[in-house]
Amino acid sequence: MLATLFSTLLHFQGLSLVLPDSNYVVVREIRLVGNRRTKDFIIRRELDFREGDTLSLEMLPERLEKNRRKVFNTNLFVTAEAKVNLEPRVDSVRTATIEFDLREQWYILGFPIFQLADRNFNEWWTERNRDLSRTIYGVNLRHYNFRGRAEQLKINLEFGFARYFDFSYRIPYIDRKQKLGVTFGISYNTTKNLAYRTDRDKLIYLHSEDLLRERFYTNVIFSRRNHYYDFQNLEIRYATHTVADTVVDLNPNYFLQQRTRQRYFLVSYGYTYDFRDKAQYPLRGFVFRAVANRYGILPKDQINLTDLTLSFARYRPLGGKWYFGAVAEGKTSYPQLQPYLQTRGLGYLNDLVRGYELFTVDGQHYLYLKNTLRYQLLERKIFLKPLRKIRQFNMLPIEVYPNIFLDGGQAWNQYRGYYNSRFANHFMLGYGAGLDIVTWYNAVFRFHYAFTRDGVGGFRFNVAREF
Repeated sequence: MLATLFSTLLHFQGLSLVLPDSNYVVVREIRLVGNRRTKDFIIRRELDFREGDTLSLEMLPERLEKNRRKVFNTNLFVTAEAKVNLEPRVDSVRTATIEFDLREQWYILGFPIFQLADRNFNEWWTERNRDLSRTIYGVNLRHYNFRGRAEQLKINLEFGFARYFDFSYRIPYIDRKQKLGVTFGISYNTTKNLAYRTDRDKLIYLHSEDLLRERFYTNVIFSRRNHYYDFQNLEIRYATHTVADTVVDLNPNYFLQQRTRQRYFLVSYGYTYDFRDKAQYPLRGFVFRAVANRYGILPKDQINLTDLTLSFARYRPLGGKWYFGAVAEGKTSYPQLQPYLQTRGLGYLNDLVRGYELFTVDGQHYLYLKNTLRYQLLERKIFLKPLRKIRQFNMLPIEVYPNIFLDGGQAWNQYRGYYNSRFANHFMLGYGAGLDIVTWYNAVFRFHYAFTRDGVGGFRFNVAREF
């Protein structure tokens, strides 16, 4: 029966496989094709089998698909496909060559920066009257595969609304077992425009001809990856922030105690277990994250704060082209009296309830749950003939997902009255429908129309690249 079952040709997600009349096969060779720059050992690090291993034919399709996903999730390749070439038996042993056909990304990216200084496009368009002076321009230089070893070099030079100079260099593996890594970074930022407080869940900005804030930090991050799906990071950072007297006059709690300077050491530990099919836009699997931060290590440090953030996301297919995803995250921090700069609740980056993108709900603690039902309307790879000689760009992947969503969350702020918050300590509910477009180089375009608990609706747009 096995012979009949496995004699057919199986195709699934980039994997082609012909199975023989045997329950096991020995891997004679692992062949990597298309990695013109990436070193072989970087790819082999993701595989859970080696030459000479004996693999079960019954589990081989699923196992190869998991390995293909791990290679793709290194973010080094535009596409990654796997196939098995079976070979004639020798002394009753069936052998096979497993081949990974890879299409590398364009690793060196240098592009101009023109972005908004506000939290998101919706705030700039609605609350800041589309003021072009609130823009940041400059250049961003990135190398995501330096020396072909998945090392990352990042340089940011930004001017305009804020000046920002940033350098970081990440080495994923510094030991022979490929478990330990290290990242070095340094950053300097000045601005003449500053959000110095929150009022009625809106950021209040101050504009001046003089510098309002100057900050500097340097850090080192040690990373460890024991297995294929778990990641650990230990960061040690030194930071110093300085603000003008005007800022302290307007908000004495910006650094607490009317300070104009904040200097401290930070120790941060993070753990991630990532078992998603695609880190870019997951449809299957789950991910768990835990991050603990301790601000203020030495007696002379000018801050005393500890926070812990836990998050869990689950993605699953429902049948056909329907998919469901749920993301839950919670944060707690102590003591309750915190500098305004570090009191971060809901409304920053992706930590929000959809429908409330125009609001910043500060708090010492928060909790939210996002639920999304997606339908895969389109999944195609388009070959671009004019770019046929440029492998990094001649294949355009595009996926389109109409979706509906329902979110809920709450931020708790002991000093809600001081900032006249309307939403802190109250449950927030958001719901709506949207359209997600996933394409080149991990870019995700999100369009949605969302309603708040009070029935106030609005169109929202977001574009991001997830690494």
